[in-house]
Amino acid sequence: MEYTFEVPTRITVGEGCSGHLGSSVASAGAKRVMCIFDRGVEAAGIIDPIISGLEASSIEVIRYNGVLPDPPMEVIDECSSLALDVNPDAFVAVGGGSSIDTAKAVNANVSNPGTLKDHAINLNGLKVLPFENPLKPMFMLPTTAGTGSEISPSAIVTDKEMKLKVSVMSPDLVPTMAFIDPALTTGLPPHITASTGLDAFSHAVEGLMGGLAIFTPSPMRDSFALTAIELVLRSLIPAMNDGKNMKARTDMSYAAFMSILGAHGGLSMGHTIGHAIGEVCGIHNHGFLCASILPFNVEYMAEFIPVQLSKLASLLKIDTAGKSVAETGTAAKQAIKDFYRECGVPSLREMGMSLSDTKEIIRHTTSGTWYLLAPKKPSEDEITGWLEEAYAG
Repeated sequence: MEYTFEVPTRITVGEGCSGHLGSSVASAGAKRVMCIFDRGVEAAGIIDPIISGLEASSIEVIRYNGVLPDPPMEVIDECSSLALDVNPDAFVAVGGGSSIDTAKAVNANVSNPGTLKDHAINLNGLKVLPFENPLKPMFMLPTTAGTGSEISPSAIVTDKEMKLKVSVMSPDLVPTMAFIDPALTTGLPPHITASTGLDAFSHAVEGLMGGLAIFTPSPMRDSFALTAIELVLRSLIPAMNDGKNMKARTDMSYAAFMSILGAHGGLSMGHTIGHAIGEVCGIHNHGFLCASILPFNVEYMAEFIPVQLSKLASLLKIDTAGKSVAETGTAAKQAIKDFYRECGVPSLREMGMSLSDTKEIIRHTTSGTWYLLAPKKPSEDEITGWLEEAYAG
């Protein structure tokens, strides 16, 4: 069986590497860029030095600071209108996954008007297609460590009318360059550090058991996932406890993009159900939502990943002597929940979910991409049980 692995994004990692943005954008031939970010990043004082660096390289910068969490199509349309007016040569995104995904979606929307939903895998029958017209270069500077969108081929946008978070996927959405500067993450408060870090954790663990991972196994992909898991288990809590701990922040920055490389085989029920809860209940806490379901997902999929489960158990410091695969899966579920307790993960009740929405959450789940691709699909009763337990905390 053939296996293809491609990482077209040029990745630079290290404290202060964001200072090279201006020269890199200029080397790409760009004279005018649109810089996309949210007001929180702007208020934190992160934006001005980055724009000054671009301007020092004789690059004109047009700012857009209207990014919202789980970016709705209204934001994409507003930003696209500005981009059409100013016609930038390239896009720069500074922020978390929402800012990066907004830049990707706007780039695609401007270059290929009216085609975003054609590339939304939730709506188009799971087709992953290139856009007809080429996109402009994209330069990403993540200020969180979790989504990995800085190197991924997808953008998550929200269709409020349909109550759907849709994954727009295309090889053209892979960014040109990513400047992964852990110094940009030092101001994150502990709860956002935890939520984004557990998004990376979920990517990595789900990457071991997604549908394509089962059907097209790859030790290279697993190595990225397992290393990301190790980094999160080692460094998330230190990063929460001391935001300026550069070693911990660097570990988490690596974990964020390595978890995406480890998830090239697809995701599993953590993200499928997590997305569904967010869609139905309007909860903007992607990392914690996905993480809440992950322990049950691991236990449920144990029989499909005995080798990977053994390695995960080792990282979780579980003594597997005399344990069956199923027993190891149960022990892993508990160990992950114990780790969450240290990270301060709230219950689904505390996040604002209502159990009265369970049926609608299940409906969204069972129409989700990764549910359709799953080698083993939980029943409605099983999903209900997971939601009730995660709701109770």
